[in-house]
Amino acid sequence: MKIVRVQIENYRNLKCVDVQLDNLVALVGENNSGKSNFLRAIALPLMSDDGSSSKNLTWFDINNDAKADYYDFIGKHRNSIVDGTVDLDELQSHLPAVTVTIDIQGDATDGYDLKDLLVNDGDEPIARLRYRWHIGDASKLIELAKTLLADGTEVDAIKMSLLPMSLYKHVIDVPDTAEGSRVSYEVLSRFRHIVLPAERDNFASSADRLGSRALVGLFQGYLDAEGQKSIEQGYGSFLDTIRDAAKLDKVINWQEYSDVQNAKDFFEKISILPNMPAMNSILSSIHLGYGDESLALQGLGHRNLILMAVMLNAYLNDDRELSLRLVNVEEPEAHLCINNVLLMASLFRVFGSKNTRTQIVYSTHDSEFVNKIGLDKVVVLHGGMAVSLKQELSAEELDYLANNPNTDIFKLLFSRRLVLVEGITEELLIKSYLQTRSDLSDIKVLSFHKGYRDIIRIWKMVNAGIGNRLGVVRDFDDQKKAKDDHEALANDQVCVVTTNGYTLETDIVDAGNNYTLLVEKYGTEFGWNGMSKEELQADWRKNKKTDVMLRICHDLVSGGLDDFTMPPHIQTVLTFLSEPVAAIRTEATEAS
Repeated sequence: MKIVRVQIENYRNLKCVDVQLDNLVALVGENNSGKSNFLRAIALPLMSDDGSSSKNLTWFDINNDAKADYYDFIGKHRNSIVDGTVDLDELQSHLPAVTVTIDIQGDATDGYDLKDLLVNDGDEPIARLRYRWHIGDASKLIELAKTLLADGTEVDAIKMSLLPMSLYKHVIDVPDTAEGSRVSYEVLSRFRHIVLPAERDNFASSADRLGSRALVGLFQGYLDAEGQKSIEQGYGSFLDTIRDAAKLDKVINWQEYSDVQNAKDFFEKISILPNMPAMNSILSSIHLGYGDESLALQGLGHRNLILMAVMLNAYLNDDRELSLRLVNVEEPEAHLCINNVLLMASLFRVFGSKNTRTQIVYSTHDSEFVNKIGLDKVVVLHGGMAVSLKQELSAEELDYLANNPNTDIFKLLFSRRLVLVEGITEELLIKSYLQTRSDLSDIKVLSFHKGYRDIIRIWKMVNAGIGNRLGVVRDFDDQKKAKDDHEALANDQVCVVTTNGYTLETDIVDAGNNYTLLVEKYGTEFGWNGMSKEELQADWRKNKKTDVMLRICHDLVSGGLDDFTMPPHIQTVLTFLSEPVAAIRTEATEAS
């Protein structure tokens, strides 16, 4: 069972999100892109596993654009509000409300768990839960606003008073039914969530930490009647040990020294009996450790690794008392060394392949937690927008990206200035040139040999309206249509250029004084003396492609090719990347 779709409206910076999920989900994005907000939002329709999460929100949890629309309405209709003629329905349509709707999918055996949540959506019924934070009675808000605005006070001066949280309430219901069907506590209690926050530094420093509770839960999950019997018998043996070691019989046997009549008959019946505590209390005395040492004595990395391993094992048990448990993890790579990152990422992949009632959603800045689980499970967040790569790319495109050894989803989508090239020679040349230009040191270079159109489309979707820029460098390869199709994708954030000649080598030889420079510098070494431009290009491309480029790159970095001219198409891209986004490049426009 798993949440397969999430719709979020007006929660913090997530104004309008509609995205599909898998049983294991990796959220990626820049800082402040909305990853933590996404994790908090999808938990709102579910009960907290530890009872720590409140369902009530604050003024700051409501999306700023939604509030701005409301305040704009108040300002424009101020007079009608004060004189009591404002249209209630129109006001209601501008009231900001937070809504989180989740669709839940199960197999044939989960029908009983989901029967109370079913709605009709197209041809197939779907289980659906909705959380709403809204004003139930708009008429009370009108009366309040009328009083607040009567003396001419500006709206901007009393924003929070004009949208009081005291009038808000939260409701968890099944939408798309008559007036919404409220979900009973009994049903809702079967759908839970637990959060492993990024701030895990103090884990295991005291007995009541999450790890200990998870360990107790793990033990209790496997404890059957025979196990409880063994623990009780063991507790009796433990009591006998205490009685003998502490000589408790002698402590209470003082009647032997009394001269009171019948004292022995009375006091000899006093005995030491086992005070068998609840099973949960016994198991709670167990603490996590590593080797022979307490876990509290381990470094942050080991504590975090063990915490997540124990928690995930505890919550991945097939608990038939629960229909679904959502485990949200913030930055699982926190404090982990590279080996433990690889280990934890592998564990996530294994957990994600299990068919259980537990679903894991985590945010990450580490490519290993993306590559290990697969790009089909990645949701990209940017500026409050969420994009599922599985929804946006075909299976073949996902396979291509996943199998490309240079795929770094973070560098690909979030670099401030990025160049995509077709092969190793372009990558070597541009990287070497960038080493000689300190003003261009933040440009990243990635090598791909195809798939640019879909990558550009995704890149534009993620980076729309911000200062990031993308340059794409292609070989002509006598394919004019492909050249035109790709260069048509250029805009003020994307520059696509193609070689004038067949490949890069042709354009290098033709640029500036490069032909003479190459013959003088390498003619004897590579047998180019006496060759024409066309012959040199052909020999380089067919026989010495990588060797020559390695020599050129070495000499560029060491200062031995000061007169070298970069090919015009590459120079166009580098110039484009160095300019502000608002600037319109006529060169790029003419090239396309």
